[in-house]
Amino acid sequence: MKTQQKVWLVTGVSGGLGKELAKSIYLSGDIIIGTMRSEKDKMLFEQDFPQRSKAFILDLSDTGKIPVVVEESVKIFGKIDVLVNNAGYGLFGMVEEASEEEVRHQLEVNFLAVWKLTQAVLPIMRQQKSGHIIQLSSRVGISAGVGGGLYAAGKFAIEGLSEALAQEVSAFGIKVTLVEPGPLRTDFFGRSVVFAQKEITDYHAATGNIRERSKQMDGKQPGDPAKVASSILEISRLENPPFRLPFTQATLDTLQQKIISYQQVIDDWKEIAVQVQY
Repeated sequence: MKTQQKVWLVTGVSGGLGKELAKSIYLSGDIIIGTMRSEKDKMLFEQDFPQRSKAFILDLSDTGKIPVVVEESVKIFGKIDVLVNNAGYGLFGMVEEASEEEVRHQLEVNFLAVWKLTQAVLPIMRQQKSGHIIQLSSRVGISAGVGGGLYAAGKFAIEGLSEALAQEVSAFGIKVTLVEPGPLRTDFFGRSVVFAQKEITDYHAATGNIRERSKQMDGKQPGDPAKVASSILEISRLENPPFRLPFTQATLDTLQQKIISYQQVIDDWKEIAVQVQY
């Protein structure tokens, strides 16, 4: 193994952005460790990346297996330079529609597994005095919309976790980047989205049918996942990578709207906010 080669651990490489990222990493000459959920996907990964690679079947809801994947990866390659917490799925539906079981599973996969993987690689990166943790957030990690509150809850949690983490690990030479894509033209709305089983039709007239709206959006998303993957690879080479990396005009618009909204809150409620101080 060449010393300049980076070792990447990327979750969810069987489709979408994860698959494009695995391609970019492999073509760059780096080592790609990928996780997927099925034997079929593992076989395809091994066919596509026959060298400088390792595949692990991992169900992220089974967080007990996460340290094993990290330990095995280090045994094989000696280090982990970049962790990309990419895998996840979207649970969509009105807040009233979701069941506790649906919400718990969503948070186990989209947040608890991210925390567990991050926690598992940190001792390795601290010992190396280097590393880069790249967290896949979303435009909805900045601002939530109708029907997306359950998905946004996990992404908001990742944003908060990562803001603290970046400050905690900077002294050890470890970098953290939050990737915030808008709609990418992947199979997200095909294989990676589930809707709350319960559907309350009263909401259709008030807010529209989010299930139908999602179908109409599928295949028309403006973001190119291959270009996002290339950009992630590029910023991983930087000495000082960005903490926050938005993708697509939709995310930039969301950031701008959030700034305006917060400024309006300050302007409207500053007097009340400060009058409660001793």
